[in-house]
Amino acid sequence: MDNTMLNRFYEDNVKMTRDETSKNVEFVIPLIDDILQYVHERDGRFKIRPLNVGSYYSRLKVSRADEFDYSVVVDIGSSLVWTTEKPAYYGYNGNKEVVRTSIPLPSAPAGKCFTQIPGTIQKWDNERLNEGPACLTIDDHIIPIKVKRRFKALVSEAVNRPKIRQYVDAQRLSESPAATLTIRHPKIAGETISVDLAPLMEGHLSFKPEFGWPRPGSRWPSRTKIEEIKTEGIHEVAKDPFYWSLSFVICEKKLLDGIDSNGTCRKKSQRIMKKLREKWCPKGYKQELTSYHLKTILFWECENHPYDAEWTNELLSVRIESMCYLIIQHIQRGNLPLYFHTGVNLLENKDKNVLGQVVQNIFRFLKNPEHYLT
Repeated sequence: MDNTMLNRFYEDNVKMTRDETSKNVEFVIPLIDDILQYVHERDGRFKIRPLNVGSYYSRLKVSRADEFDYSVVVDIGSSLVWTTEKPAYYGYNGNKEVVRTSIPLPSAPAGKCFTQIPGTIQKWDNERLNEGPACLTIDDHIIPIKVKRRFKALVSEAVNRPKIRQYVDAQRLSESPAATLTIRHPKIAGETISVDLAPLMEGHLSFKPEFGWPRPGSRWPSRTKIEEIKTEGIHEVAKDPFYWSLSFVICEKKLLDGIDSNGTCRKKSQRIMKKLREKWCPKGYKQELTSYHLKTILFWECENHPYDAEWTNELLSVRIESMCYLIIQHIQRGNLPLYFHTGVNLLENKDKNVLGQVVQNIFRFLKNPEHYLT
């Protein structure tokens, strides 16, 4: 594998077309502003201004600006603090409605938690914001699936207005934290644009020692960056129905900000890897190796090779080969730890047979890169 071949692949297959990108951005931003304005007017607990997250805003998108990710902040009035976990007495009834139960839920697994906001709930109750379909809580707990259902219902209402519904489709509720919109319109470049809108609680929670970050003696990221990320803290998203999932999405965005300020090739190598992933994942199967796995691999590679001198453009092929072996190593072990919380295994519940095929395809790439790059 040589740099000339990789650079040609990057220019021909990875870089986004500037005109297409600006065209799609100019179309998407006013549309999302309009949808979130409607959602906020119907329920003021969902803030109007979203947090720009995802690969486009982190400059990691490849080929075309056809996917946008936004976190929509649920206004809970203040930051969260870690408390002793109290039993949570709620669950589904036969109609998949969330109801109070006599048996508590099991303790939250690694990377998840229960969240209680008694003061905020009292305020919502006094202002009659938390009634009927708008109720997001049981006892002192704010419940992820209730937040997700409420948000998705309001987004669907917003999309169903005559001026929008002809070219925007809101997909059904899924395991993803996000409400996904599919946009088709003559003014966009490409067939469709996908937009994910995910409710997020800005918890600003502190890093616990058991999360394993920052690691003692680590030379990456810098002390300044570590303090910036610690100040931001950890947020929560509604992925699981009953447990809030810890979200490091803003921490990851901060980690990527300025990562190549000295002219290094970290983001470039990541974008090349993302494009190659499309070829490594077997067709006709669920893509078990995701872009998020590759972003995590980048972070681990940066920590393993902390110096800018190891990320010069002349060493692009070295870093990509190294990250390929790192992916293989983690898949073969069956464990890829979340960068900011090593107790979370990102390969848990992934199809081992499909990942085995991915490993074989990465080995084929390492043996014959020309086949994949030309």
